[in-house]
Parts: sequence; structure tokens; C-alpha cells
Amino acid sequence: MTSKALNLSFLEPNPAKSIYNMPIPIVESKYTSMYFHEEHRLFEQFWYPESEFMTEEDFKQIHLSWVQKLIKHRYNIHRALLDNLHNLFEMSSELQQWHDQHIHQVVLQNLPDGPNLKVAIVASEDFLTQLGIEHTFLKNQELNSNVYYFTNIREARDWIMKRNI
Repeated sequence: MTSKALNLSFLEPNPAKSIYNMPIPIVESKYTSMYFHEEHRLFEQFWYPESEFMTEEDFKQIHLSWVQKLIKHRYNIHRALLDNLHNLFEMSSELQQWHDQHIHQVVLQNLPDGPNLKVAIVASEDFLTQLGIEHTFLKNQELNSNVYYFTNIREARDWIMKRNI
């Protein structure tokens, strides 16, 4: 009697598909994490309550690291979801200017269609932090028509995923 091996390969995940769907970590720190979802051409940033204790130098290093990786890997980003709910870092006006010059402008120049980037922002729990975030985006007139604010991540994600790219 010959024994026949049972083929259970259908139970195994498809490695190509699961890798394709997994977010690519860009920056991970105790203050924030950033990911790229290739399938959705989506950049995501999540802030943590520890951001309250972040220094301006920490902020600069984290964002410069993100920009360097964007340039190196040429991420095909058309959507951005910025979850600032737990962002408690207050940006000085000088840091807002620095961010516009060294981060916003460089990011927009290195995206396939920077001026048409769709951005969903979950508002910070902290009033002063939220004012700083909004002021930073207001400086960039090219992007303003594509930036929308939300009070929770579900609404923001639903909106951003419905945007045509």
C-alpha cells in the first residue's frame, strides 16, 4: 500500500502576498513611528505620549532620518495619514520654519506627485500642539487644499483610502 502525503500548502500564507501587504518601517522611536504601505501608496505616522519629552534635536533627527530614507528608497507615496492624537510635542515657531524648509519642501520635491499628496491628520489632544501642527501646514500653500483634519483614526483612514490617486 502506498502512502500519499496530504497537501496542506493551501493553509500556508502566501509569502509574496503577505510581504507585499506588510507596512515597511521607515522610522521607529519611543516618540513616533512611520511606515510605508506600498499597496496603498500610503505613508503613516503615529505619535506616542512620550513625545511630550522629546527635544527639538530629537525631532530634527527623526524627521531628517525619514527624509533621507524617502530619498534613498524613493517611496511611491500619494497619501499620508498622520495620527497626531498622542502627539504632545510643542513646536516652536523656529522649529516650524525649520520643518517647512528641511522636511516639507524636501518631501514634496521627492514624491512622485508632491503637490497632489492627500493628507489626513488626526488632531492632537493637546491644544497648543495642534495649533503648531496646523500652523506648520498653513505655511505650505501648495498642500493646503489636500489636507483634512479628523478627530479619530477611523474617520481619517476611511477618508484617505477613498481618495483617488
